[in-house]
Amino acid sequence: MTDLQIPDQLADKGARPPARRVLWFAAGATAALLLADLGTRAYNHYDSIPTIRKLVNVDVEANLATWWNSTLILAVAGVALIAALLSGRDARPGRLSWLGLAAATALLSIDESVSLHERLGEVGKSWKEWAGGSLPTHAWVLPGALLAVTGTVIAVLWARKLPHDLRNGILAALGVYLGGALLTEAFNGWALENGHSLVLMLGTLVEEGLEMSGCIVALAVLSRYVVFERDPESGRALVRLRDN
Repeated sequence: MTDLQIPDQLADKGARPPARRVLWFAAGATAALLLADLGTRAYNHYDSIPTIRKLVNVDVEANLATWWNSTLILAVAGVALIAALLSGRDARPGRLSWLGLAAATALLSIDESVSLHERLGEVGKSWKEWAGGSLPTHAWVLPGALLAVTGTVIAVLWARKLPHDLRNGILAALGVYLGGALLTEAFNGWALENGHSLVLMLGTLVEEGLEMSGCIVALAVLSRYVVFERDPESGRALVRLRDN
């Protein structure tokens, strides 16, 4: 077991991320953001509020919704990085495994901010032209699905080294995230192509909700492995890896 001590000044201020109260805050903020999108969308039909609408619209980029989703993913990367720093040479999974998880989630955070996955649309279009067929959803979905399958296989192989509860929790979080980022968004692409605006609106809320929920599940699971607590004797805040 390895401990990382946090200075008394931080401990006195209650700096204990990600504790249960932080997770509850993240869940509440996510729910509030989704409700704000739904509420402003409904109000906008009666009285135009373009500035506020753009700020919380989960279906556009470079706004509060995008920032929050990116922040949640980056928080997962941060906890994985802490696990890497606390892992000893003989730890299983080892430091490189945790660094790999941190890098992968950091890349997802970047993608959320700058929409890297949409660049795959050109690849999808070229595949469609080569096959001579059509794809009734976003063009990036097919190459994105191949990347997701590859990433899932790697994640399953990596998770075999984890304790049972941690393994199941991380894979469940991945399943929830992909359910939004890939499956629901593919359905939304179909709704867009066929002009089902109401279905698209509800599907977009589900998509973003699943992505954010997947991150919160991952944080909840990882925070049981990377334990933040206060030393009863010294009063210092401590960070340690759970004894398996």
